Amino acid sequence: MALRTLGAKAAAALDQELMSTGAFSIDQLMELAGLSVSQALFKLQPPNKGNRVLIAVGPGNNGGDGLVAARHLWHYGYKPTVYYPKQPKNELYQVRKLTSYKRGRVES
Repeated sequence: MALRTLGAKAAAALDQELMSTGAFSIDQLMELAGLSVSQALFKLQPPNKGNRVLIAVGPGNNGGDGLVAARHLWHYGYKPTVYYPKQPKNELYQVRKLTSYKRGRVES
């Protein structure tokens, strides 16, 4: 399977375009990104071949994506552990973090 990726600049430009047209909000983009990551992992490493996953997240938007991915992975049968050393105060991230705490382990 060939994996196609976007560079950081292209990804930022795409995010900006999607948000500026009003098509998606930042939290919707996080949900879509986290879902995509969880589906890719499921395809590459199904939970029956190993269900423990470490997800390291930072304070930016990618961190929110990681929290969403952890939530989806928990629903698929994985046992995600989230390593979250630098947490932002933003309300959106706090909601994602709270949801992740209820589903699995989150370590600061």
